[in-house]
Amino acid sequence: MRALSDLHTHSSFSFDAEYAPIRMVEGAVKRGLREFCLTDHLDFDRPMTEWNIPDFTAREGQLSVLDGAFPGIRIGRGAEVSMAGRDCARRAEELLSGLELDFVIGSVHTIRGANVWEDAFYEGWSRRDIYRIYLEQIIRSLECFPTLDVLGHYDFVAHYAPYADRSFFYEDAPDLFDEIFRWLLVHGKTLEINSSSWEGDSPWGLDILCRFREMGGHFVTLGSDAHNPGRVGARLEEAAALAEAAGLAVVTYHGHRPQPLQP
Repeated sequence: MRALSDLHTHSSFSFDAEYAPIRMVEGAVKRGLREFCLTDHLDFDRPMTEWNIPDFTAREGQLSVLDGAFPGIRIGRGAEVSMAGRDCARRAEELLSGLELDFVIGSVHTIRGANVWEDAFYEGWSRRDIYRIYLEQIIRSLECFPTLDVLGHYDFVAHYAPYADRSFFYEDAPDLFDEIFRWLLVHGKTLEINSSSWEGDSPWGLDILCRFREMGGHFVTLGSDAHNPGRVGARLEEAAALAEAAGLAVVTYHGHRPQPLQP
């Protein structure tokens, strides 16, 4: 199944990326995408001296020049907010309230001040225990940040996990997955399939997506989490195939509203 959208990417307006928006758009065009969105990091989940606040005004200045310059692709505006408690959420909501974005991803990157991408986070924990800890943080964070549109990479913790088998399964935490899905469905939010966690492994998540569909979910978004042009759209054909196998439709977002993808 061909993937037509990548709604989770980062440009030089994110602290951890260096490529200008035009380069990321060029990567999307090369991949043959119809929908592309920059979701640069907005992070208040660290000490004040380490906050990551993109210059959305400057980014819009660059993106507005690109609108219409690449026929056949729509360039969306988004943000990825790190969720880590009420104060973090309040600051993010205050900043986002003055912006015209297509959608906002809510993600967990830190837990009680610890960075999930650092080896020390995993020391002394089994795979299942650390995955449950991560999902529990998602649950706490969702209640603090109800203005998100999409829950980003539920399996971010697996991306950096040091275990021989990093796969994430529904049976690892059925109670927690169900609680997350109930919250998303009650609040009309969407789940993301993010291909970055797989790295070079086989894709996982069909059992998780099937449960989401069983509980009443109807659609998902696709994201590569690309930080460079060459990774835009990476492995999203596999992500789209998972969605189809689970009976879920892949959507894009325009003005915070899910929209069907145009072939």
